[in-house]
Amino acid sequence: MRKWGKVTGMKLRMNTFGKVIALVFFLLIPIILLYGYSYQVSVNVVRETVEDTNRNRLSFFMSQMEMMIDQLTKFPVTVSRDYNIKQYFDSRNSDESRTLLQKQLRIADTLNIQTATSGWNNQLILYLLDSKEILSPDYSVRYEENYLLNPGSRKWLHRSSLVYGMYQSYFAKVHETDLTNLLVEVRFTDDNIKNMLSTLKQGGQREPFLYRTGMEPIVNYSANRILVNRIIEQLDHSQLAYNGSLNISLDKQKYIVNYIRSESLDWYLIDIVPLESIFFPITTSRNLFYTSVGLLMVLSILATLLLYRNVQKPIQLLLRGVQRIKQGQYSSRLRKQPNNEFDFLFVSFNEMAEQIQELIEKVYKETLQSREATLKHLQSQINPHFLYNCLFYIKSMAKLGDQEAVVAMALNLGEYYRYTTRLEKTMTTVREELKLIENYLKIQMLRIQRFHYEIEIPEAMMGMEIPRLIIQPLVENAVIHGMENSLEYGMLRIHGESRNGVHTIIVDDTGPGLAPEGLKELQRRITIPLNEEMGCGLWNIHQRLLHMYGGTSGLSFSQSPLTGFRVELRWEDIKSSAEGGA
Repeated sequence: MRKWGKVTGMKLRMNTFGKVIALVFFLLIPIILLYGYSYQVSVNVVRETVEDTNRNRLSFFMSQMEMMIDQLTKFPVTVSRDYNIKQYFDSRNSDESRTLLQKQLRIADTLNIQTATSGWNNQLILYLLDSKEILSPDYSVRYEENYLLNPGSRKWLHRSSLVYGMYQSYFAKVHETDLTNLLVEVRFTDDNIKNMLSTLKQGGQREPFLYRTGMEPIVNYSANRILVNRIIEQLDHSQLAYNGSLNISLDKQKYIVNYIRSESLDWYLIDIVPLESIFFPITTSRNLFYTSVGLLMVLSILATLLLYRNVQKPIQLLLRGVQRIKQGQYSSRLRKQPNNEFDFLFVSFNEMAEQIQELIEKVYKETLQSREATLKHLQSQINPHFLYNCLFYIKSMAKLGDQEAVVAMALNLGEYYRYTTRLEKTMTTVREELKLIENYLKIQMLRIQRFHYEIEIPEAMMGMEIPRLIIQPLVENAVIHGMENSLEYGMLRIHGESRNGVHTIIVDDTGPGLAPEGLKELQRRITIPLNEEMGCGLWNIHQRLLHMYGGTSGLSFSQSPLTGFRVELRWEDIKSSAEGGA
């Protein structure tokens, strides 16, 4: 029954508490899935929008840079057709040095005016191949014949030179002109591109720069060189098309890398955009949503726990109390739940259990009192058959002149009836009860003379108090049913023992005994309410012991090692029972 109560409580918990939790989960799961799908769609849309925007920005930036480079590319044509340059080129071998110097100054002014027409800082340099002469406002320029005659110089090259004690990086391209032996080199410094890259960055988290494999990148003035170098390591192992984008992860951070190639410079314009900066509002919204869902889940669980504590648990306690009452534990009570609507039910249950217990105890006591009265009535009556046999024995022995037998029978018979007819006391000691048993057994031995008995009771048990006439009926049953009806010589043994506060007196005989089925039936009958068909002797002894001492007190039956019937009379020490119950 206790196991059934646990299973019932578990089912109830699953029926209420578990179902509420499951319902909360089932309600939140579709919401989370729908939000996750919506979040992913938003991320994809934002990603595509950002990629398109970045590509358009890069294309616009590249078109501006290409326009400036194309403008610089046309300067050599304009310069080579200038009148001052043609005049100087035609008369440089015939004019005087002073006149040539004046013409060179006019050419320098012309070059300065031409470079000023561009939005970029640039430089125009004239090389006369036959005389290895240089015409330029910059007097630090040196004549490099191998460079000028190299076909590769006809493309934009990234170079460095020492200008006024400092290295300066620039792009340069040599142009051939219509004039024989005249080459025009156009230069513009990296600062022009760096300024444009800084404008493109606009203080944001993007990182634009110019990249070419094997070359030092050109970055803006506030560039994150560590990030740029790590991205370049990834780009060096990638095959880049004309334009496109890459997704790169570094240190658990994701970046979108957009690129487009410059047709003039043959360099790539790279733009690094961290996804975190793009998706920060969406990520923040997602985190807030999941935090709200988590809080909602916690609140739902707390609400369910509150429901379980204030509703489900009291119901469970009520069910357990009902089961204990059903099992016969009428002393079971429920503890009050403070500030709870179930207080009234708990109080009503306790009152009901108390009334049931009082009613059961009242009925039980009345039953025991009735049986006690019956027993006293039986005790007060003289068994005519037993007395007739004893008197007949005295008469027979008197005729035979056996005076000792007559005296022994008379003394034991007198002691026996004096004890059994004394009704003022309900309790006695083990010693007095054994004295009665010895009187009874001596009487029976004088009559039957076909058995002997042994009594082994520890001295510690002799002074213990027990109900009167609680052992004698067991010995009488053993003599009547085990010895008197048998023609063989028999034996009856009575011994006692005490262990852990439990005291036992065992009666064994060598009679026919009972089959196992009969023993079980007899054990069952002394535990059920008494009916008219049952004898009241063994039932009364068992119930008196159980009611007076509780616990495992009572009678138990089994086959005796002497091949007959064994009955064990057991009672618990009242002090030990009280301490164990506490």
